[in-house]
Amino acid sequence: MEVFKDIKVTIKEEAENYGLFEISPLPRGYGHTLGNALRRILYSSLRGSGITSVSIKGVDHEYSTVEGIQENMLDIIMNLKQVKFSTKSDDPAFCKISVKGKKVVTAKDIQTTGDIEVVTQDLHIATLTEASSSLDMEVMIESGIGYKAVPAGGRKEVGIIPLDCDFTPVEKVSLIVEQARKGQETDLDAVLIGVTTDGSITPKDALLESAKILQEFAGKVMIAMGMAAKEVEAIQEEVNTPDIQEETGETQNDEIGAWKIEELPISKRSKTGLLSGGFKTVADLRDTTATELLNLPGFGNKSLNEILELLNEYGINING
Repeated sequence: MEVFKDIKVTIKEEAENYGLFEISPLPRGYGHTLGNALRRILYSSLRGSGITSVSIKGVDHEYSTVEGIQENMLDIIMNLKQVKFSTKSDDPAFCKISVKGKKVVTAKDIQTTGDIEVVTQDLHIATLTEASSSLDMEVMIESGIGYKAVPAGGRKEVGIIPLDCDFTPVEKVSLIVEQARKGQETDLDAVLIGVTTDGSITPKDALLESAKILQEFAGKVMIAMGMAAKEVEAIQEEVNTPDIQEETGETQNDEIGAWKIEELPISKRSKTGLLSGGFKTVADLRDTTATELLNLPGFGNKSLNEILELLNEYGINING
């Protein structure tokens, strides 16, 4: 659609596990439509990894206690549920922890393979309180989407404790819809999406993956309604991929500088005066002075104040 051709995604803020993204300009009402769809996908449809079972030497069930370990089994299990992983494969994997002596055991002590990385390495798992203490365990790491509950019937093998797991890598999504402007058009939306992840995926990648899922879903709906797969592919190829760029003062000034004088929300008298003076875009005004503008035909103090007020709103100043 023509109305979507100028959509841009701007990175307003980016930290280790947090990103704030602005999607604009959108037709009025699409801020909530698009924002809510992306938020639902971010919360429910992204793949993540976690521990789904554990076996510990000398422990038959979750109510056991181990001599020389400060925490009980329920505490250790709760800690294991909080460990976050980044995996390159969707296949289940088994990893071990084997420690001895007086020691604080963290997720960093999990012995992983090359396809698995522990994201929350400092997360506390257990405390060994004596020199003779030991902890030997094996955990099963799986990938999945959403929440996986312990299977009905619970434990199938003695010594293997199944764990429920929340695979979702997104911890929080905020959504704000604001008014946007494109030249003289002000009846537009800008949606601000804040994404906080657990560290196993970057906020930018999480938003990109959500957009892909939304596009795939729309394609499946079109096919289900009788559209040929080739037609759907052709439509998707025509879609302009939005540019994702970090916001800088230079980027914003370049965009504002490209605005045409005839599209500015100012009076016709002011537009006519500027155009007659050879000013075609906002960028042309940066090197001028207030005195030069006042010398334009039909351009008085009222027109000057109107221009100055508009430019000041966007952080652009002209000389006196």
